[in-house]
Order: sequence, then structure tokens, then C-alpha cells
Amino acid sequence: MQVGSDPNHPTEIYYGDPFLKSLDEMLASLALEVFKEDKLEFIPPPELGTGSKITIHRALPIEVTDAKKVTIYRTWQETVDRLLKENSIELVGQDSVDPALETKLTQNMKIKVTRVAEVEVTEKEPIDFKTIQKEDIDLEKGQTRIEQKGIKGEKTVIYIVKRVDGEEVSRTKKSSEITKDPVNEILIIGVGPKYAKSGPYVDIINAAARQYLINGTALMCLMLKESSGHFDSVNPDGPWYGLFQYTEGFWASASSSAGYGGADWSDATAQIYTTAWALTHGYGGRWGGTWPSCANK
Repeated sequence: MQVGSDPNHPTEIYYGDPFLKSLDEMLASLALEVFKEDKLEFIPPPELGTGSKITIHRALPIEVTDAKKVTIYRTWQETVDRLLKENSIELVGQDSVDPALETKLTQNMKIKVTRVAEVEVTEKEPIDFKTIQKEDIDLEKGQTRIEQKGIKGEKTVIYIVKRVDGEEVSRTKKSSEITKDPVNEILIIGVGPKYAKSGPYVDIINAAARQYLINGTALMCLMLKESSGHFDSVNPDGPWYGLFQYTEGFWASASSSAGYGGADWSDATAQIYTTAWALTHGYGGRWGGTWPSCANK
């Protein structure tokens, strides 16, 4: 049973069985839990076998949450401050306690200790590289290649990190230093024509295709269909002459416009460059259906 008028430290009185010869047996038979902070009295000693009057003066239980860890402390102290000191709970820096340190302890009181820490945190952070694009007429339009692979850089950043009860609530950048410069990536973008891979006069055909941005494979196709690549080819039905089978009149006007005025129709370079000029200046119809069939090669 409970007696006494102090609500913080109630006194309980029990009577142990005379047939039990130890205090532990008596407490167990009464289903009593006694904490190390409680004060215990018993008269007479249990070993006499006459029974014992057991008096328990209870310490005050206080729930303390320290940085989210909950602990029950039993105490005879009177204030929050004394309880914390008794249990070596220190407030450091920006730490706080609720209720205040001078608050009197009472039944069912809960104390919350909030831990606040500001620390320097050093982090390595990547620096993205830039991609620089360069056009290349020698690369077919739509194709790309990497001339220089990009490499990310690195910077060392120091933050002031504020944590409350172990959880980060804010961070402020204190300093930042580049410790490794990034290497820019160089991407080559093709803007040139499609080039012929092989065949008669392939280098001249590709040079003309580059100059006039015309499909070199298609130009090679047209030449092979017209003359099989023979510079001295003559078709008497026209008559038509040379690699691309010109009439004398059209050759004279077209070669002059292309910058090869006065060149003989048997001049392979003159015919190739003149044909590239003609095809890019609206004269593709001169070759009837042959040019359209080659244009998509």
C-alpha cells in the first residue's frame, strides 16, 4: 500500500511472508520491482522467519529525451539542472533544454535536450566539362566524331553544416577551390558531302564533291554509268564525249562557267569539276534519268 504525502516520492509498505527467508524471495512473491535509486527498509530481517515489514521510498522517475534517445532516470534531485548534472548530461555550445534548468521536478515531467552542432564538412564536387563543337567539311554531314574526350574537373568545397539532434538543418558554403580543371570535349560535326570510297579518279571526284558539296558517291556513279571511267569515251550517237558524255556545245558553255574554259573534253579533272558545277546549278536534267538514279547512292 502507498502512504505519505510527497507526490514525487511516494512511500509503499508491504509485508513479507514469514516462510520466506530472503528479501529477494519476499519481493518476488509480492511481484515488486525495486530500482537501484529507490530506498528500501525492512524490519525485522527476513532470515529470522517471522516475516518482515518492507518499506519502499520511491525515487522520482523522469523521462529525458536527449538527441532523440529516450531514457528514464530515477532521482531524488529537485531541479532539472541537478538531474542533468547527476547523470553527467552536459549542455555544450548551442544545446538547449526544455523545461528550463531551474524548473522544479514533478511527476510525469518530460525533459527534452536538443543537441545543436556546427561543424566544417569538406566535400569533393565534380565540375562538368563543356562540349565544343567544330564543323568539318571532310566529315560527311550527319556524322560526328570525338576529337578530344571530355574529363570532369573537381573542386574542394568547405561547408558549415548545422545539425539539430544529428539531422542536418542547414549548410553554408565557406570556401570553394578548384583542385582539378575540367578538360573540354571537342566534338567534330560533319558538314561535308558523302565521299566515294573507291573507283577511277576517286581523289579528284571527292575534291570536286568537297568544293561543291555534292554527293561524291553519286558523282562516281554517274561517271561509271556514262563512260565506265574512260576519259576518252566517245558515243557517236550524240555525239557525246568524255567521262560524263558532253555534247561539244554544252561542254564549251558549262566548262567556261565552271572555270575551265578552253579545256579539252578529254581533260578528266576539267570534266569532273565541270560536272560537279553543272549538277549543283540545275543542269542535272542533261543526264536524263541517270542522274536521279545515282543521286541517292
